[in-house]
Amino acid sequence: MADVPSTQQRVPTQHASAAALGRDLVVIGASAGGLQALSQLIGALPADYRGSVFVVMHTSAGVRSELPSLIGRHTGLPTLHAEDGRDIEPGHVYVAPPDRHLLIVPGRMQVVQGPHENRHRPAIDPLFRSAAWAYGPRVVGVVLTGNLDDGTAGLWAIKSCGGTTIVQEPDEASHPQMPWNALLHNRVDHRLRLDEIAALLTRMAREPIASVHPPEPPPGLPDEIEFAKLNADIRDIDHLAGHLSAFTCPACRGALWELEEGGHLRYRCHTGHAYSQASLLLDQDRAVEESLYTALRAVEEKATALRRLAARWPDGLASIRLDYEARASALDASADTLRAMLAGATP
Repeated sequence: MADVPSTQQRVPTQHASAAALGRDLVVIGASAGGLQALSQLIGALPADYRGSVFVVMHTSAGVRSELPSLIGRHTGLPTLHAEDGRDIEPGHVYVAPPDRHLLIVPGRMQVVQGPHENRHRPAIDPLFRSAAWAYGPRVVGVVLTGNLDDGTAGLWAIKSCGGTTIVQEPDEASHPQMPWNALLHNRVDHRLRLDEIAALLTRMAREPIASVHPPEPPPGLPDEIEFAKLNADIRDIDHLAGHLSAFTCPACRGALWELEEGGHLRYRCHTGHAYSQASLLLDQDRAVEESLYTALRAVEEKATALRRLAARWPDGLASIRLDYEARASALDASADTLRAMLAGATP
């Protein structure tokens, strides 16, 4: 794949050289139900497909990924895990390995263990942002089936840099939340069924790009890419178009900055953790549950300690014993309230 300038330098000649090329760098994000969708989409690409395809599907850390071989059964294109520093080759499919973000820099890929984004690593948005910054109008971003809204912010970055955006028809997706959120918060170029996407990708890879003057990209985009590499810190937060929020990061307890892109709110802390609205709410739910269990343990332990103390007081000091027992009973009531909250019932 033809090289372009550094990710820290975007100049008009970058896109002048791209004019003779098609939209030949495809980034795809999927989550729940993604294996079947990816197999169908990539399996429909022709053997002489000119583009390079990069895939992020949410996977668990510590689990051996067979995703390249599973997808590879349906396509003649070489399908393999992305490797840090590997050159980008046309006609190849690269899959993010487990517990690593996949990023694109001019001419090659990077595989990094940066902070989680939207509760995931690998996450879709870091791949989409890095591709948008490195290759501008040559990028096509595709969001497939999945829960929540990873990929929504990444599509916004691709569109802002002159790329093309595609979303799977939500009514067809086995898990439609990711496609619906992408459509809700972006002016998507194409809303298509799976069996229509491969033909469009093939055509776009062959057709020269009409415009070489895309919109000016968001000024904070390169800093956000550096966060994914753990190369940015609190000083770079000021470059992002946002403001300090009232929330703290569920992962590291640092302050969260609130960013808005096309009506879509998201959050980032100074160590790099990033959340959409939906993923932040999920992690806040988890933090609340953990706090309630901690409180329940403390209350029950104190009630037990009070009863043990009460049992040691002689009959002549019954008032002290009764006081301890009453305090233990009050804690029992508090424990019942906490259990009801944990069960999701109204106390």
